[in-house]
Amino acid sequence: MADQETNLSNPPRDPYAEHTGDKGDKGDKGDKDDKNGQLASAASSPTEVGLANPAPPDALPDEKRMSFLEHLVELRVRLRNAVVAFLVTTIASFIFVQHYFDWLTRPVRRGLRDAGHEMNFYAKSLTEPFWVYMKLAIVGGILISAPFIFWELWRFVAPGLYRKERRIGLLIALATGVCFVGGAIFAYAFMCEPAAYFLTKLCTSFAGDLPFKLDTMLMMDDVANFQMMTLAGCGIAFELPVVLSIVGWMGIVSSRGLLKFNKYAIVLAFVVAAVLTPSTDPFTQTLLAVPMFGLYNISILVVWMIERARRKSEAALASG
Repeated sequence: MADQETNLSNPPRDPYAEHTGDKGDKGDKGDKDDKNGQLASAASSPTEVGLANPAPPDALPDEKRMSFLEHLVELRVRLRNAVVAFLVTTIASFIFVQHYFDWLTRPVRRGLRDAGHEMNFYAKSLTEPFWVYMKLAIVGGILISAPFIFWELWRFVAPGLYRKERRIGLLIALATGVCFVGGAIFAYAFMCEPAAYFLTKLCTSFAGDLPFKLDTMLMMDDVANFQMMTLAGCGIAFELPVVLSIVGWMGIVSSRGLLKFNKYAIVLAFVVAAVLTPSTDPFTQTLLAVPMFGLYNISILVVWMIERARRKSEAALASG
């Protein structure tokens, strides 16, 4: 009986239960832990998720994502700020618009004085001075608010660009602004006064048995348009290095091809100058065509420098 009680209190151990019982439960937990560890390591390993060669931090855009409606709201805010800046600067410019007209017409008046012509402008109607001043105020508002408007548009576009693209975009924008302002300054300092002198000297006195004098009545609106178109035309013409540098960077043109086209560039410069200058006289066209031809040759040098830098980077990648 004692042996039976002992056997009942200590039942025989099943060898199968030793492998499938409590130890089996622990084994399942261990297997789960191993699987979780493998998944964690796979998630943390860039090789397992297809990111064996992740992009460098400089090449990554902003991680913040916006919905389509959020983009529209952001665009509305940026455009509103740009419009407010334009309106404020236009209203402020209207206060100083007479000083704008005085500064704008100084080269023409100096040319008239040197040509022996009276330095007077006329208005065809009572409303002409108002509309000329309004035009100058709008142009002044655009020029003064242009940096702020560009900044607002840039803040909308920049988050969607890579950092390298941002640097290139800022470089292009800066070069564009500098070249345009440089062209306008060149026209104001070196073109407007000689052009006014040359055109005024064409109005001369005719001798003979019936002498007469050819004179001009310079209207206020015509003089303002002549000056603004001359400044804007030269500013656009001075964008030639920026345009050729961009197409050269894209690989569309090469420095060797631009150099071969050099003999035709001088003719094309005169054609473009004839389109951009408000007057049709050859003297004003020459004043613009000569610097344009010089800018074309400068553009060849810039494209050559871009090609040399590209070859060096490709050689460094090949050697590395």
